[in-house]
Amino acid sequence: MPQPTSTTDPSPTPSPDPRPGRASGESVADRRVMAVVTALIVSITLLQRFGLPLGGVQLSVSVLVALAGLGYLLHHGDVVENRPATRVFVLAVAAAFLCAGIVLFRTGEGAITSLVYLPVIWVVFTFRLHPARHHLYERVLARFEAFMLVFAAVGILQTAGQALGVWSYRDFVLSAVPRTVLFTGYNTSYPIEYGNPIIKANGFVFLEPSIYAQFLAIALLAVLVRRAAWWRVVVLAIALVCTISGTGLLFAGFGVLLLMLRRGGRWTARIVVAVVVAIPIALATPFGSIIAERAGETSQTNSSGSLRFVQPYGQILQTWGDRPWSVLVGDGAGRADRLADEIFQATRLPINFSGLAKLVLEYGLPAAVLFGVFAALALVRRSPSPTLAGAGVFANAFLTGALLQPQVLYVLVPLSSLFIGYRYEAGRDARRDPAASGPASGGGESGQGAPVAVTVAPASPNGLTPPTP
Repeated sequence: MPQPTSTTDPSPTPSPDPRPGRASGESVADRRVMAVVTALIVSITLLQRFGLPLGGVQLSVSVLVALAGLGYLLHHGDVVENRPATRVFVLAVAAAFLCAGIVLFRTGEGAITSLVYLPVIWVVFTFRLHPARHHLYERVLARFEAFMLVFAAVGILQTAGQALGVWSYRDFVLSAVPRTVLFTGYNTSYPIEYGNPIIKANGFVFLEPSIYAQFLAIALLAVLVRRAAWWRVVVLAIALVCTISGTGLLFAGFGVLLLMLRRGGRWTARIVVAVVVAIPIALATPFGSIIAERAGETSQTNSSGSLRFVQPYGQILQTWGDRPWSVLVGDGAGRADRLADEIFQATRLPINFSGLAKLVLEYGLPAAVLFGVFAALALVRRSPSPTLAGAGVFANAFLTGALLQPQVLYVLVPLSSLFIGYRYEAGRDARRDPAASGPASGGGESGQGAPVAVTVAPASPNGLTPPTP
């Protein structure tokens, strides 16, 4: 019987090549998707520091890349709407606009730019790939890992060159690129500790060592999810230590904890042994001892841990006490950044509001809850990798101020939201240990395991129903 045809993709879904970085006889649609994903990965890594000046503010190039790429795939039927997430997204944005409008009317406080950027930046998470393209997920993970392994090597060389005294840090990006197209206000280059001449590893192209560490952490977790070569974990872990970033370690640690819960005792025992062996080695280095000294810093008023995890929530409680109505409607769009600037001017302490803290402070509890539901539907529910999605949401909610930082947020587009509905990690674990995973652990929406050699009808123009033969 002849296979149905479509003007959007004349070639059927191929049997995937067993090597994750390559494909045998890939279709036109596969090449489209991989081209867009690769462009997005480039924009959030190599071009992370680049911003377009728009009326006194800067917009990340990753926003334009993501919107243009999704529009291109939507035109060809390779991307479809994530309907449950879209419905909640509309409600959440409406609530945020309503709350910001009430505050603006009552007090005259509010940043219109922040309010407008909120839906523009987050709308990309309302789309997902057509199921016919789900077999590309492992290739996407492998491609992201390849990028981060290169940057990991750069970060290790940065640190080793300085430690050995053969090279002094120089910001090559800042030296070669006009400042007008680079983001400002970030601690891109700063020492591993006060008075030390060694600058923290940042891979040159990342906004801050902490953001570099978060990308290394999610790449490390991706390697563990794929059960790829162990040397990749070692390289990424060494680079992570070179960043001297507690947020990166917390990111990786939370993801490993999720994997422990998913994979059970034997895998957990191997990880515990590896950690027991690695910790003394790491602590024996100058960098490991610095990280150890910072372990209890949340109890210190002026520490980065306190400024990130304690004081922002104290400020929120104080705001609620001063203006009780702000519990429901917030304190105005952009208020978190303005408050951080005020505190810095008064105390010289750089308080850091996380994504969740910003939502609660600026738009109130109801809007924050709606955005939380949206994040669950767009990133976590039916995620291809619960580990990557869970760790990513945790980091963006509690470790980073990424509410309006697409160059940080958008790493979750190719690793989670685009492939919603494809249960890759469950299928991978089931093939590795069928007895532990059980027969119900499957792959895509149909409940199957990893990609198999079957012919799937090409995506239809609306991405929902098969084309008419």
